[in-house]
Amino acid sequence: MSPVIIVTGASRGLGAAIARQLLSPPIAANVVLVARTESGLKSFADEFPNQVAYLTGDLSTNRVNEDAIKLAISKFGKLDGIIFNAAILDPIAKIGKADISEWKKLYDINFFSLIVALKEAIPYLKETNGKVVFISSGAAHHYFYGWGAYGSSKAATDHLAATLAAEEPDIFSISLDPGVMDTDMQIDLRDKHGSEMSPSEHERFLKLKSEGGLSPPEVPGNVAVNLVLNGGPEVNGKALRFTAPELAEYSK
Repeated sequence: MSPVIIVTGASRGLGAAIARQLLSPPIAANVVLVARTESGLKSFADEFPNQVAYLTGDLSTNRVNEDAIKLAISKFGKLDGIIFNAAILDPIAKIGKADISEWKKLYDINFFSLIVALKEAIPYLKETNGKVVFISSGAAHHYFYGWGAYGSSKAATDHLAATLAAEEPDIFSISLDPGVMDTDMQIDLRDKHGSEMSPSEHERFLKLKSEGGLSPPEVPGNVAVNLVLNGGPEVNGKALRFTAPELAEYSK
């Protein structure tokens, strides 16, 4: 029986790369796709009409998170895994200039939406010995000028993954740092946020692009897919970069 997986932030970038691998042979999973914009999701539904259900909406709204779980159960009858990929980077600003309402909005999407979804999903995931992959970031462990909101939300995500693994022994959980990828987030960092970052950090992102240092999203996406299908106890509850030696078998 085909696995049933939810992927958030699935309309582009890493989420779209993950969705395509899950949907394509030999996996051919049934997938619930969630994102704010419909166009990318509809394209998947048109290409894989019997395997895709999708939901559009802002993940800061609790209903969207709960409805994604309900959709998986009503459409496909079970839930085997979730890849929590959706996140926002803004606001980028020094703490002394923080807009607290913008920090709260980021946390609603990057962190609290995960808890809302998990509360609904845990009973179903326990039935299938399900697996949860949280997409994290190197910013959870390394300071970047002006990234206090984003980085701290990802550090909280790492902790949430460990907590889920400890509290729910029937559910696999991992927090995965996908590295620096060639996605729209990098375009925004290069083109829109230079004045909000330190010059040296902005230059680093410019050089990563010009010198070919950005990973295609399909590379860490492959690791995320293998973990949501086959994640094992040796990495349960951990926070790891996709290139970590512990994940070598999941990169094949």
